Amino acid sequence: MRNTFAIAGREIRGYFSSPLAYVVIGVFLVLSGFIFWSALIYYSEACLRYGSNPLYREQLNVNAMVIRPIFGNMVFMFLMMIPLLSMGLLAEERRAGTSELLFTCPITSAQVVLGKFLGATGLLFVMLSGTLVHPFLLMATDARPDMRSAFVGYLGLLFMGMAFLGVGLLISSLTENQIVAAVGSFGLLLVLWVVSLLSESITVPLGTVMNSLTVGIWSAIGLGLGGPALGELLSSISLVEHFEDFRKGILDTRHVVFYTTFIFLSLFLTQRVVESQKWR
Repeated sequence: MRNTFAIAGREIRGYFSSPLAYVVIGVFLVLSGFIFWSALIYYSEACLRYGSNPLYREQLNVNAMVIRPIFGNMVFMFLMMIPLLSMGLLAEERRAGTSELLFTCPITSAQVVLGKFLGATGLLFVMLSGTLVHPFLLMATDARPDMRSAFVGYLGLLFMGMAFLGVGLLISSLTENQIVAAVGSFGLLLVLWVVSLLSESITVPLGTVMNSLTVGIWSAIGLGLGGPALGELLSSISLVEHFEDFRKGILDTRHVVFYTTFIFLSLFLTQRVVESQKWR
C-alpha cells in the first residue's frame, strides 16, 4: 500500500500545485453557500409566518427544509465538477508520455489506478469538509438540526462522489485528451442521471399518463418486462435513486453495498484498460 499512498499523495500535490483545485473548491463552496443561505431564508420566513400555528409548526423541519435541499444540489454540482477533477488522472499521463515511465516502476497497474482514485477522493473530501460549516452554524441557532441525519447525508455524498470519480477515471483511461475525457465523463454521468428520471416515468401507471403519445412510446419500449418491472430495474441501477435514503438520513446497507460494488467495478474496468495499454 505504500506505493498506492505515494501515488495518491502525488495526485493531491498535483491538484494544489495548479489553479484547478482552488477554482473547483472555491466555486463549489460559493454555490453551496448560496444554496444554504437561500434555503435558510426560506425556512426563516416559514417559521415567522407559520410558527404561531401549532399545526404547521410541527412540519417546520430544518433538516427537510434546509439541509436536504443542499445535498440534492450538491449532487448536481458533482455532475458538473467531478469530470473536471477526473479528466487528467490518466489522460494527462498518456499525453505527457509519463505513463510509460510510471509503469516501468516496480508498481502494478492496480496500485496506479487505486492511488489516483484515492488522490481524487482526498480532494473530494476536502470539498465536502468545507461545507460542514453549514450544519454547525444551524447548531448555534434554535433550529437544532438532527446531526446524525446530516452526517448520514454527507456519507451518501461521499459515496456518490466516489462513484462519479470511478466513472471519470474509467473514461480518462480511454483517451489522452483531457477535454474528451471531461466531456465523455459528463455524458456518461448524465446518462446515469437520466436513468433515475426514466425509472420514475416508466413506473407511472399508464392510465394516469395524460399524454397519449407518451403512453404509446412507453408501451412500445416496454421490452416485454412491463412498465413497473422496467422502472424498478432502472431504479435499482440508478446512482441518484440510491442516494435518496442517505439524503433523508437513512443508512441502509443495501445502498452502501451498491455504491461499493459500483466503485469496485469502475476501478476494475479501469485497471483492465490500463493493463491492456501497458502491453501495447
